Amino acid sequence: MWNNRPIIIRIKRHENVHPFIQALHAQHVPLKRIVFREQEVAFETTMHYLPKIRRVRRRYRLKMAVYYSDELQVLRAQLWTLLGLALMILIPLLCAQVIWRIDIKAATPELEVRLGKTFQDTFQLETPISKKDLPSDAVIRQKLLEGHRDLSWVHIEKHGGRVTLRPQESPKQTKQTNEKLATHLVATKGGVITHFNIQNGERKITVNDTAYEGDVLVSGVIESGEDQVFVGAKGEVYADYWLECSFKIPKKLTMETLQQKQWRVLVKGIHQEKEKEKVDYVQKKDLPSWLDPYVSIVEEQNTKKVQVELDESKIDSLLIPLLHEKVIRSLPAKTVIKKENLLQVKWGDGTVEGKVLFLVNENIASPIQGPQGE
Repeated sequence: MWNNRPIIIRIKRHENVHPFIQALHAQHVPLKRIVFREQEVAFETTMHYLPKIRRVRRRYRLKMAVYYSDELQVLRAQLWTLLGLALMILIPLLCAQVIWRIDIKAATPELEVRLGKTFQDTFQLETPISKKDLPSDAVIRQKLLEGHRDLSWVHIEKHGGRVTLRPQESPKQTKQTNEKLATHLVATKGGVITHFNIQNGERKITVNDTAYEGDVLVSGVIESGEDQVFVGAKGEVYADYWLECSFKIPKKLTMETLQQKQWRVLVKGIHQEKEKEKVDYVQKKDLPSWLDPYVSIVEEQNTKKVQVELDESKIDSLLIPLLHEKVIRSLPAKTVIKKENLLQVKWGDGTVEGKVLFLVNENIASPIQGPQGE
């Protein structure tokens, strides 16, 4: 029984329907969900018994229609479906274990040729090869750097069955360059380092370390044996630190709230120009030149002034957001306030005052010029 695909058979009502069903039972044809309706009789079985059902149907001269009951199913419980799914899973897995291409992307074609020859002479690899036969990144990098002293690094990128080698040439420095001042990134304030965004330079501190004001975060001078190579320092270093702020504001605040945007058609001669001063136009539709002098279609934004009185119930919903917005505006761009802790609050005669502690994430790196070797 290789074909167990379920089917639905519908037979037009006839006096021979009952003998037909009894004959199927006598031949051990499994019937499920038999339903008797006014115009038809329907039941379920499998494709395996369809030839036998058709022979019995011809004997009783009944009209029969066959439908697949799993037409709306994405996956069917069939042998071919299971084999297809197995192949869909196994083929990508097998192909993922093979290296199909090894490319070299260098700054010049000459360097690509020289590096490719060194790679082939050293490892003697012909693609496609198994990933198990490919040497480790450290071994590949070490052999290529030993054969090409003018390289400072070899980046190895692996995407599926493709390996790309990207050599990085050492910066060509002169004695005059070594005498120049090197750029460093120095901490302008203390904090716990969270992440880096560095284009040039060598990190002197790691993530989760505590930096203090004046510490060198990124050095523009790289030690190479007894020599010093100037590469410069450029980028951003972000750190978390706590910022304590005091506030004193009146209990009663006048706030302007933006109302819902809406489109409006303005016809000259009907809508006076003074009406335009009551709202702010967010955008205006471009109309044909013959219609624009007479009609304007604009999206307007109304504002509404609201009187709000602060109380203890509005600390989290109104007071903290106001303080958050005020502090974030005073900080540099890309700064993020992660958390606010209200230390104390005092309700006076018509005023509210207190202190708030903000957990701020900010770029604390500042470039400076300093002698090399510092």
